[in-house]
Amino acid sequence: MVKRAKPGEQTERRRERLAVAGYDVMVRSGMANVRTREVATEAGITVATLHYYFPTKNDLVRAVVEYAISERIIVPVQEQATTASDAPEWLGEMLAGLREQAERDPGHFRLLHEMIWASHEDPELRVLLENWHGHWHEGVASCLRNGQRAGTVRADLDPPTTAQLIVYLAFSVVLRPPMPVDHGKHLPGELDRLLASLKPEESA
Repeated sequence: MVKRAKPGEQTERRRERLAVAGYDVMVRSGMANVRTREVATEAGITVATLHYYFPTKNDLVRAVVEYAISERIIVPVQEQATTASDAPEWLGEMLAGLREQAERDPGHFRLLHEMIWASHEDPELRVLLENWHGHWHEGVASCLRNGQRAGTVRADLDPPTTAQLIVYLAFSVVLRPPMPVDHGKHLPGELDRLLASLKPEESA
């Protein structure tokens, strides 16, 4: 019988460090191909010690997913556009920031793509991703509602539906499906024009 770590602050700190090591390995190897021995080597511990904190591979994968969502997705999105003066500007800077992050850290978004597909067959993973998506969606919808109150977003737009479209657009930007090379060179300008269409006509 595998001994389990007792709940406590020290255990949580150790689990968080191991989740980071697991994330680094999964970015390189993929979620489906990750091996606990590889994660243990990355963390500088034995496999037995890893199992003390994560008795099964699924336990480790859940912890990595939570880390990837909370620290590698939600925090960067929340930090985007802190100087933006209106909603369309905030959304433009958020999309630009995500696009830059995808250029710097493509392995992260490959892992995110794998998580999304795996969630269709894994109810627990689906719940984690739905909760993250819900927080992100509500943040964008709240931004749009604030913009409507401030007069920088068209009053006829439905914030929840528009937010859903923006989130899907953001996924396309960061997951970058194959497209003809020359189609991407005008993307920043076209995104600016698209977001400008959110503004009332007199301020667009």
